Amino acid sequence: MFAKATKNFLRDIDAGGELISISSLNDSDKAQLLSVVAKKKRFWCWQKPKYEFSSCACLLGDVLTEEISIKPVLVESEFVKYEEKSGDAIQGNVGGDFVAIQGNIGGSERTESQSSFGILRKQEVDMQHLMKDVQNRKINLRHAFIQQLHEYRNDILCVLKEKIVTTQKCVISQHSQIEETCQLGGKAKVVKVSVTENVNFKDENTVLEIPAPTAIAYGVVELLVKQDGHFEFCLLSEKQGGFDKQSSIKYPSCTSVLYDTPSPRDFDVVDGFTDVSVDGKPVPSNAALSVLNPGILELTKQFALFQQLPAPNREELYNLLCEVLDDGQTVSQIQAVVEGICLGSKPGLKCLSELKLPDKERARRILSLIGYDLQDEKPTEPSTKDLIAAFHILTSALDEMPDSALTILGACCRLHLLPALCALPNITSDEGLCSRTEPLLSDIIDHGVFQIVQRLYSLSNMRLEMNEKAVLALTFKDPGFLPLILYIAMSGFNALINKQKF
Repeated sequence: MFAKATKNFLRDIDAGGELISISSLNDSDKAQLLSVVAKKKRFWCWQKPKYEFSSCACLLGDVLTEEISIKPVLVESEFVKYEEKSGDAIQGNVGGDFVAIQGNIGGSERTESQSSFGILRKQEVDMQHLMKDVQNRKINLRHAFIQQLHEYRNDILCVLKEKIVTTQKCVISQHSQIEETCQLGGKAKVVKVSVTENVNFKDENTVLEIPAPTAIAYGVVELLVKQDGHFEFCLLSEKQGGFDKQSSIKYPSCTSVLYDTPSPRDFDVVDGFTDVSVDGKPVPSNAALSVLNPGILELTKQFALFQQLPAPNREELYNLLCEVLDDGQTVSQIQAVVEGICLGSKPGLKCLSELKLPDKERARRILSLIGYDLQDEKPTEPSTKDLIAAFHILTSALDEMPDSALTILGACCRLHLLPALCALPNITSDEGLCSRTEPLLSDIIDHGVFQIVQRLYSLSNMRLEMNEKAVLALTFKDPGFLPLILYIAMSGFNALINKQKF
């Protein structure tokens, strides 16, 4: 809830800007002015950089060679008064009549969240004074944090220069209602039998009180570190930080063809997306979805490995993933674990410590189903490394989707709409058109269902419209990575439930 509230806050007041949301209350305590922060570029081109605080709460003065404390000049100002209330309502049903079986599956979901941060203040460091204080001083290249940071070519040393803090106790609340219905009927010449179930209903209300002062967002300045330890602040947006003579990159330890050739992309956006797709070319504006096919085919061919799982395991994995889509934090935690595994670390049970017990158990079971034992911190079989690497692609896409899009994707999964949606890039014309009578689209033509799908595509920077004759599907202007991300995610789910040709 805290992570979702802070992300929504930046979406409203700083979309595409320089601020970084704080996703954990524990990190809120670490967000001190002049804290050193590691900016870690990720493996896939669509992944935003990850920012990590030092576990020992280092400040800039702690990683300099001369042991002289730095007392920053603080500039404080009123920032904004913020209250946010949002809700997502999803309702739909899918029916069918196949030979002797009639069926109708429906559901509704409603989630309301409210964040009342009240009056917020900005605290920032006077950079002119700071530059004078550190003039001619050097970074201690032998410091443990700096050495670990320097091991990876794309990691960048940053310093926290500003933060947004609450000034009063504030409340975050969330109210969720989920109802699923299922009707099944069997037809025969003489006997008619029908069963109706309306028993799956969940109502949750959660309230989180946050004391003042709590940091909810922060901004950093990158450092360009020379070979001798001298450094400079990168004050212009086009100036990038890093280390001179950077060492060779360390690829993930998973022995998969997935990691043979790609390298972390030069991707430097905090809240938004760049215009570069997986093959280095822009995702065209106002283009038919067929333009996504090369990227989808290249990135999702590893999903064929899901077919190696026993059918009951695939079904259970699919259902558990559908459940966690309602909670972006759980998705992010699972992704962090999988990425850590692929990069050679051993994430233990502590990596899921911030999750509620039911979500923690789901996450553990998901990892178990793909062949990783959190307790022993190792794959259950050597052959599962490739499967984990394939799962990394799926979770990396899910983690970059907006929370609202995740929720709606979960509804589409439960309504069994993915085969139709995955078919769209292959059946639309160069103008983005497809006949309404196309059999592959029969599941989404219903008006109520189409509205759900339309919302999902809109959140993924795609335009989906329907008239009496045709369905129109095009990318938005400057769509970034979001259309590709959605199709990677849908292809992964689809591979878990259907026999695919990759």
